[in-house]
Amino acid sequence: MIKKYNQLIDFLSKEDQEYIAAGKIAEAMGVTDRTIRNYIKEINEKFNYITIASSVDGYKLQMADMNTVNLNKEELEESLLDFEIIQFLMDKENFTTYDEIADKFFYSPQTIRSRIQRLANNMYKLGIDIRIEAKVFKGIKLLGTEIQKRILLEYLFTSISIKKEIYKEILVQSYRKWVTKEVIEDVLNIVEKINMEFDLNAEFLMYKKMSVQLIIMISRINQGNHVDIELSKEMDYKNFKEFEVADAFSKRITKHAIFSENECNFLTNYLISLHLDLDDLRIEKRDFNTVKSIEQILVDIEQVYQVPTYSNKKVKNNILNHIYRIIYPVSHNLLIYNPFVKETKSEYFFSFSIASNIAFKLENEFNVEIHDSEIAYLAYHIQNIFESQEKKKIKTVILYSRNYERIKLLSSKIVTYFNELEIYKIEKFSQDYIFNENYLYIGIDINFMPEKEKNLIMIQNNLQNKEIKKISYFLEAQNSIMEKANVYWLNENNLNQVIRSLLEKDNKTEFIEPIMKREKMSHTSIGNLVALPHPYFELKEYKEELIIGINHNEIEWGNELVQLIIIYLPSKDVNRNEFIFTEIFKKTKSLSDVTNLVQMESKKEFISYWNQI
Repeated sequence: MIKKYNQLIDFLSKEDQEYIAAGKIAEAMGVTDRTIRNYIKEINEKFNYITIASSVDGYKLQMADMNTVNLNKEELEESLLDFEIIQFLMDKENFTTYDEIADKFFYSPQTIRSRIQRLANNMYKLGIDIRIEAKVFKGIKLLGTEIQKRILLEYLFTSISIKKEIYKEILVQSYRKWVTKEVIEDVLNIVEKINMEFDLNAEFLMYKKMSVQLIIMISRINQGNHVDIELSKEMDYKNFKEFEVADAFSKRITKHAIFSENECNFLTNYLISLHLDLDDLRIEKRDFNTVKSIEQILVDIEQVYQVPTYSNKKVKNNILNHIYRIIYPVSHNLLIYNPFVKETKSEYFFSFSIASNIAFKLENEFNVEIHDSEIAYLAYHIQNIFESQEKKKIKTVILYSRNYERIKLLSSKIVTYFNELEIYKIEKFSQDYIFNENYLYIGIDINFMPEKEKNLIMIQNNLQNKEIKKISYFLEAQNSIMEKANVYWLNENNLNQVIRSLLEKDNKTEFIEPIMKREKMSHTSIGNLVALPHPYFELKEYKEELIIGINHNEIEWGNELVQLIIIYLPSKDVNRNEFIFTEIFKKTKSLSDVTNLVQMESKKEFISYWNQI
């Protein structure tokens, strides 16, 4: 086994810190994708000197990750304070004063007051439906459902970076007033056994989440605090694969707590929200009305974006099955686990935008709230559509004046260099030749330059580096709309002001409402100080355009800070939109480049630097 580990590590070490897909690694090593995931899990658990990081693009070597950060005692106590405050309030039925909490944790009342205010703000941003009620002379009280309290407490504990070696010690210390050390040790053993039994390949963070949630469930059930899940007549959780896992957990934990049907249903929903690595997640018995509602949403999305979310049977079934499975966890406001939200939103921004529209329609149809973590999973499905589609090629006509056989050979070489071109015709040129605006023309050694023909590239018949560059620059210029963009310098305080100001300066105020509608679905910040606002896509044709704003200061944009704002008014060509979003991501994925861009003082400087990236 050590030989296989070394072989995997050696393979990744040669890939220059690039993410490599599991399938490619598996092919190189002569094993299955699942075996590769098992190797990576085992390497991360057994080796202290090396870590294999994962993302939506695959795996790569790195020296450490956040799951193995070793906090000192003071940092750990500080990180645990929010968790301890909520745990303390969950034990209290009545109001508790700030002084009482301050005495409990040896902080000043002012520190506790500001900490609780920050906690309340974070809960709101997370979308957790918990409220901290404050009353003069009485103090504070935690309000919310039992489910939401459990989810909040688990989140506050598992979001702390704890080294694997001391995880059990911190777990025992943090929950010692709720359960015994023996119960915690048994829960950890049970999670390990279930992980192996169902071949879950749970990485450390998921292992933490499951074990912590089970400990919370045991303690809360024994305290008499039970969840209340309203079951519809159409819904039977036994149809879900996760129910088997939940049932296995409940049977092994009976010596510590008795799980009611409601508790087992809650655990099933919780496990669905984790997106466990389970085989065959199809659901045979599905509610007819729910399925029809989801299908109609997929029909609407296909009509707007011209992507086969419904007409392609395989795509439809995959997305429909995914949505059907997550409707119930999100209806109970469970946080969907997805460690790659930020990367997905940045790299697959157009797919994320389409997924945001799906989420918006699901929210209206099923009266649920869907957060970015789940939108990112929907975006994976949309991105798979784009990646499986054959890219639209540019129909190209080769014009020549003599030596047809040599020109035919050169045409083959051109396509080899530029696979986005499709040689549609090879035609002899004359002065009365009629051009078609729908084609790209490449003139090889023709001795007459037609006037006003924008889609014509003139090259020599030797096809040397100079000619290749000429075609390349021409194609880049055709694809780019940055040259036509207007650039404005702003001094606004929030995203609403920025969007309104930019659209007013560009005389495009009719887009204020659809752009703000899109922002309400999911903020369009993509990291590195960049936001990419665009209208909520509807059955309308827009004239493609970029409007660029550089704000004087960084402003809050969702959970990010933003200074460079690029408003995109989309094309009617969905592939073109996907191309533009991807190009903007590529140009802004370096924070140092964005930092330089926002220092530019003229449009000429901005465009010049942009083209150099």
